[in-house]
Amino acid sequence: MLMPSCRRILYQSGKASTVVSTSYRFSWLSPSDVSSETTQHILQCTQSLDSIKPGGAGHASSIRVRLLHAAVRQRIVKLAQQRPEYYNVEALGIPINDLDCIATIGTFSATLIWLSLPRQGIWMKQQEIDDYIALWRYIAYLTGTPTEPFETPEKAKKIMEVLLLHEIQPTETSKILANNIIKCLAAQPPSFASESFLNVNARFLNGNELCDALGLGKPSLYYWALAAGQCFFFMFICYTYRSIPSLDRRKIAVSRFIPLMNRAS
Repeated sequence: MLMPSCRRILYQSGKASTVVSTSYRFSWLSPSDVSSETTQHILQCTQSLDSIKPGGAGHASSIRVRLLHAAVRQRIVKLAQQRPEYYNVEALGIPINDLDCIATIGTFSATLIWLSLPRQGIWMKQQEIDDYIALWRYIAYLTGTPTEPFETPEKAKKIMEVLLLHEIQPTETSKILANNIIKCLAAQPPSFASESFLNVNARFLNGNELCDALGLGKPSLYYWALAAGQCFFFMFICYTYRSIPSLDRRKIAVSRFIPLMNRAS
């Protein structure tokens, strides 16, 4: 759950932070619960081909996300009409709009491929990139997100770069959101990671410049060493399984049980 949550900080540090903070008011879930639900959605969508087909857990989860976005969007717009100070539609745009949704899909696809994994020493094969972008283009379709930016890996990378250049502008609201995510996830199952370890992971994935602007903690060299060791471990596991097909098939088979275990817990 660490990686989706740390990448979520990147999205919530942009102009969408006001929309995100407003949306949280309509949720009965804490930031840690939201991160857990997001991770569960990703696991269900990537569990198997059948899971993302109609009737599968990933397909149903994506439809629920679409309906949730529509409900929250409608509620915020209605409240903004009654109480203009609550949310400024003219200044901020329609909440959870197409750009917000594109940024979200990009965070879990293009950002992972070209930022998060390379910063941990892992590079995907071209066929893996093509397949992963195609999967998230389909998820974008299911959630009501425009699919044009994800028609090809090249387009997905370009939209990621444009959003990073123009949308990542930390505000006081995004500072609060980013720090709340860290504090809510600290010492929580299944990893029980400390706040310092979460901070160093956020800095590894998002960079020191952005994390400084968000006011995230500055962990000691000890935690940087832990994060580096974690990356070497991930690299060893990833490239070992990739080079031995039988191990890779076994890992995939085991991974498909993770969403079922999470649902049971």
